This record gives sequence, structure tokens and C-alpha cells, in this order.
Amino acid sequence: MGVLIFLFVVVSGFSQTQIGENVYCYELKNGLTLFVAENKSVPLAYIEIAVKAGAITQTKETAGLFHLYEHMMFKGNEKYKNAASVQKALSNMGTASWNGTTGLECVNYYFTIPKEKLEEGLEFWNYAIRTPLLDSEELEREKKVVLSEIQGQVGDPNRFVGSFINKNIFKDFPFQLDPSGYEKNIVSATSEKLKDIQQKYYVPNNAALFVGGDVEHQKVFELVNKIYGDWQKGSFNFESEIKTQNPSPFEKPFFCVVPYDRISKDISQVSVFYRGPDCDLDENSTYAADILSYYLNLPQGKFIQTLLNDDKLQIPSSDYIGTGYSTRRRTGISSFTIVMANPQNDVVSRVKHFINSLNQKIKISLQNDFEIEKKSTQNVAQNNLNDFEKNANLKNIHLDEENKKIILQRLQDDKVFESETFMGILSTLRYSWVTNSIEYYLNYISNMQKVSDEQIAQYLQNYIFSKSPLVLVYVNPEIYEEQKLNFEKNNFTLVTSDNAFWWKENN
Repeated sequence: MGVLIFLFVVVSGFSQTQIGENVYCYELKNGLTLFVAENKSVPLAYIEIAVKAGAITQTKETAGLFHLYEHMMFKGNEKYKNAASVQKALSNMGTASWNGTTGLECVNYYFTIPKEKLEEGLEFWNYAIRTPLLDSEELEREKKVVLSEIQGQVGDPNRFVGSFINKNIFKDFPFQLDPSGYEKNIVSATSEKLKDIQQKYYVPNNAALFVGGDVEHQKVFELVNKIYGDWQKGSFNFESEIKTQNPSPFEKPFFCVVPYDRISKDISQVSVFYRGPDCDLDENSTYAADILSYYLNLPQGKFIQTLLNDDKLQIPSSDYIGTGYSTRRRTGISSFTIVMANPQNDVVSRVKHFINSLNQKIKISLQNDFEIEKKSTQNVAQNNLNDFEKNANLKNIHLDEENKKIILQRLQDDKVFESETFMGILSTLRYSWVTNSIEYYLNYISNMQKVSDEQIAQYLQNYIFSKSPLVLVYVNPEIYEEQKLNFEKNNFTLVTSDNAFWWKENN
């Protein structure tokens, strides 16, 4: 992308900001935000409209209704009276691809069309989002589609394990992490309930348009202002809808096991999840969490080498170690994952060894060079904690400057690569608009550069070392059966579709 350009202009009741090379942001008088990414490489225009809603704004009573509403957006509106008419309009515009999704913090709708259809495409979404018919007969038909989607997830381990994780880490309001929703809410849904959603959440000050491709930003703004400028601003406050989840969901490590038929009998996967920092509540720690996850993932780094040198873990290579952090408004998660070979060799005690030694391994990998010279990486990675490990502490934490430079350069390179396509830059802008803020996006690299050793230590103390995690072990079903008694003896909770979904407790 090159050097970011920040040019803020206020003209006739709207604001315009150039936020990058050929990337612009406008805000209309009614609060609607518009992002435009110019890219003349192909004669296409991409249009997406998004609202801050979905799982994060759900209650127990509305869980699933945002997903159902998303489906109903394609079932008719003031101009296109039914689903067939909507499909015909999409076909007549030469739509290359179109869809809608309901996520954790956003509902969005999008398509790609020939550039000469730009105005027609903007008008299409204007009618869809502002004047949906929400016909009761169409609703009854669409309920069956949504119910089949929900039912299809119940037996899929890839879906029910994720639900189990969210239900237990965010146990106070688990429905705010379940965009698919609750079957009973879908069955009892009415057109009136969906209209309530439309009138409350589908308002310009809670929405954004993302337009990219072979377009000119000033022309896009003029069209958007003409088409959407009379959309009435709502009184809805997105921030007031978001719940603050429990920062310490576990008093002690919560061990769980998943018999998984898609995993080889020769390996087991151990994933450790901590309740991480939330962007709304502790922004500084989100940068520390991000840069530390990149740092610990460096193949040449001390953390990975320390894990590889631990004979008890039997990790095949650096490719089988990962750390991560998910940046979200109120549902941040920090994670550590390894794959261990030979799970038939007492996988339970090896999992517990990993958990019991993880904090010390993190500390060791972050000690400054003077301290590390006292003991070799091989020596500090043995099964039994030696004196050096016992003395490793937060005061000595230090991120190696050369490795830090490598991470920051990668982030810069990713930003350049991302800006090569309008889809890449608009996707990132939408994520930032929903999850944190555009200011967070614009200042991300500079704030990552400023992360200090003290910030890293504070993040670790507040979110990792002083907290207990959820520990999830994937094993082949045959391995589970062989060691079932050992799992039960050590209080591992068996994860199944029966205990994975929050709404099953309501049945």
C-alpha cells in the first residue's frame, strides 16, 4: 500500500478521509459510512452492505433471528416483489457472485457486477435493506431452510466443538457467539419479530457500504448520497447491546476430550484456550497479544525450540506448534496448540505435563540474552523444571529486537499484499469497522511497533499466568476407547453434540 495518507475533509455535512492509496472513507449526514477502494485492473464493481448485528446483539429470545432475517433479505422488497424477482434482477445485472452471511459481530450482503451496473447495484441493495417485505408465506418456507442448516451442524464435530468452546468460555452469554441460533426461536419467528430487527438494527448509523473495483470514489459517493441520503437515522446504539463476558471463566484448568474420527491414531492435538483481552475494554493488551502470538510462532524462536526439545511431548516439528489471538470487541481468545505423536503412550499425563509447564516455557523463551546464556535451550527444556526455570520471571521478559523487526516487516508486507486487490482491502476494513474501529486499523502497525516488554509482561500476567484455560484434546476414537478410564479418572469432560450447545440446556 505504501505510505498511508490521512486527509480529513468536512464538506456540506459529510466527512471524507483518504485512508490509503486509492482508498477513501466517507460518512453521510445520516451516519452511513462508505468505503471506496479504487482498482482499475478489472472492469468490475464490488458492492457490500454490512450492519453491526448478528450474534453479538442477540438475546436468548432472538438467537437465530438475525440469521433468518439474512435469508429473508433475498425474498422480496418494495421493488422486487418476491424471490423470483430478486433472482431475475441479480441475473440481469450479470452478477458474478452474491451471498449474505451472519457472523459473530456483523451481518453482510454482497455481490460483484460489471462496473457499468454500479448505480443499479447500489439501488438493488438500497431496496433490499430498507424495504424488505418479510412476507409471512415466504418466511414459513425459509424457516425450513434455516432449521435444516442448524440441524446439519449438530452432528458435525467441526461445528459442535466450536460451540462447546464458546459455551464454556463465554458461559454468561453464550448466545452472543452463536449466529446460527436456537431452533425454537426459528420455529416461533414471525414477520413482526423480523420487522422489529429491521427497524432497530438496519439503520444508516449502524451500517456501512463497501465499494471497490473499477470505480471513481467521488462518483461513488455522489451515487450513494443520492440513493441512501434520505435513509432515516435510527436511535440504536450498538455499544449498548454488547454484554461484557466473564474475564475469568475457570477456577482451574478445564480438561476436555474429543474422539475425532478424522484424526490419525498416530497423533493427538492439544488446544489450550484462555479468555483474552477485549478490544473495547483493554485495547493496549490486544496489541501485546497479537505481537506475542507472532513472536512465539517464529520457527527459529526459543518458544518453539523449547517445546520441540521436550521429549515427553514428542512434537514432530515446528509445523505442529501454533499460538494465536482473536481480536474481538468483547470475546477475545488467546490460544496455544500442539500436536503430539504416539498418543497411545499415556496421552493424559503428557497433556497435563504440557499444561503444567506451559507458563514456564513461555517465560524461558522470553528471557533476555544474558539470562539465556546461563543455560542452553536444550537444558531448560527438559521434563523436570530445573533451577533456571524456577527462577524465570516476568521481570526478565524481553522480545529480541531482530525477531521483532521480522514480525513488523511481515505485517507491513501483508498490508501491501492485501492492498493488491480491492477485495482484500475492503474485507480488512469491514473487519475493523465491525470489530474495533477504523482508527484501530489505521494505527495498527505503529501501535504494534510501540509494544514494550512491560506491556507483554502485563498481558501475560493478566490473561495467561493468572488464569486457568480450557484444554481440549482431540484423539482418534480407538485411542479414546483404549484410554477412556484414564480420561475419566483424570476428570476429562467428554465433548459430544449433546453437551456442546447452550440451547440444549433450555430444552
